[in-house]
Amino acid sequence: MIARVHFCAVVLALLTSAAFSSTTETTVFDKGTDSPDEGNYKYKTISEQRAAAKKRHDAEMKKQAASIAYHIKTLKNPKADENDRATSAEYLGVLGAYVAVPDLIEVLKPSAKEKDSIMRAANGSLIKLTNKNYGVKGYEEWDSWWLKNKIEFLKDKSHEVSETDKIAAESENMHGLELMKMSEYGAALGHFNMAMEKNPQVLDYHNNAGLAMLQMGRPLDAIEYFSDAKGMNPDLPDPYMNIGRCYSRMDRTIEAQAWYKKASEMDKEGKLWANFWMIGKEYLKHSDFKMAYEYLDEARMKAEKQRVRDPRVYNDLAICHYGLDQYHSAWKELCNVRFLGYVPNPEFEAKVRKVLIDSGTDPDEEDRAAVEHMRELMNGEAAAPAEPAKRESIIDSVKEK
Repeated sequence: MIARVHFCAVVLALLTSAAFSSTTETTVFDKGTDSPDEGNYKYKTISEQRAAAKKRHDAEMKKQAASIAYHIKTLKNPKADENDRATSAEYLGVLGAYVAVPDLIEVLKPSAKEKDSIMRAANGSLIKLTNKNYGVKGYEEWDSWWLKNKIEFLKDKSHEVSETDKIAAESENMHGLELMKMSEYGAALGHFNMAMEKNPQVLDYHNNAGLAMLQMGRPLDAIEYFSDAKGMNPDLPDPYMNIGRCYSRMDRTIEAQAWYKKASEMDKEGKLWANFWMIGKEYLKHSDFKMAYEYLDEARMKAEKQRVRDPRVYNDLAICHYGLDQYHSAWKELCNVRFLGYVPNPEFEAKVRKVLIDSGTDPDEEDRAAVEHMRELMNGEAAAPAEPAKRESIIDSVKEK
């Protein structure tokens, strides 16, 4: 009984970030922590963040509307300086002022007898705003197109993000990704929120913000971001899996498994493997080694078909085999972890080694057999070096656009 309790304690320890040794040789697999970040960073609730974002957005829109109104007024003023009017015509295109399209078309009207510089600037902005080109002398064509398409055009443009905002959003996102790599999750979240503010139509920005929240130990807040991503593309399996991860962090296994299975249903091509790994981990938490093995083995097979070999999957399989008294298989999976350049938990490795030695098995011979088996699996890929370079696992990596 005492041995059983001790074994369960080892299993639970292996399921945390201590599943691998904390020496400098070890690559940390599960980035972040379940606990909130330490430090003086003051976190806001999602409602507070969105209220602040709306306030900034409204202020920017008000400022832009004032600028557009000024340039339209200047353009329509026949007494204004020619250069000023031409500049205003050009700026209306730069600002993405689609509401100024009829004013720009009027400049091309032959009876208006506008200066050539103003007409050329107006035509250039019309091309930029409409992706049409009827020419400086094409007033009739411009006017006819506008009468036929203005309702649909204005409707489409009202939801369009300007190129300037798209570039700014992607810059914020990239900055956030770099901060995530440095485990600066709170600061990264601020940049992801700015990216969403500039361009709310990119699903990856919502997903990245959710991952930052999850790493900060705020799974309930992370669910809101992942739910936003799910709403943008209900057929994508990733948001469902990420929501499952949030419930797993809260130890709500039933909900976590339900979301992982939903992710599987969304995976029409059957290529997703991480969801099976996640379900297996849920069973592993409760020492249901048989069910855990079924899902983990499925994850392993799907991943290997895509030439993906994640050491955490092999590590969890080793725990399953040990729990099922399959010590040779457990040792083989630990060898796979080492072969990929990672260091298993030394206490667990020593425990498996002792059981094998006590049963008359040479673990070193098992090592050689396991390495040979892994080389066969990786046939066709680059041969592994004597000391394999440590590779970052993909499960918790942030998705870049």
